[in-house]
Amino acid sequence: MTDPLDTGALVGWKVNDLGPRMVLRLQTMHRTEESEKELRERAVLLDRNQAVLLANYLYEITGQSRPKRRSLLQTLFGN
Repeated sequence: MTDPLDTGALVGWKVNDLGPRMVLRLQTMHRTEESEKELRERAVLLDRNQAVLLANYLYEITGQSRPKRRSLLQTLFGN
């Protein structure tokens, strides 16, 4: 018998850069059987290619486009 899918609402994340890899820490909120909320954290190890694939996939399914890079002058003068 397999465990049921552990579902929760994503409430936060943090990334620790390890050079060619990174640790993505996901914080999720869950309801317990007693109807109390419980915060859980899961750490996922990703390489840079996996991070790019995940980011591109999330942009694609949300219909968003990647932010355009701004030049130094645009950043300084707000254009």
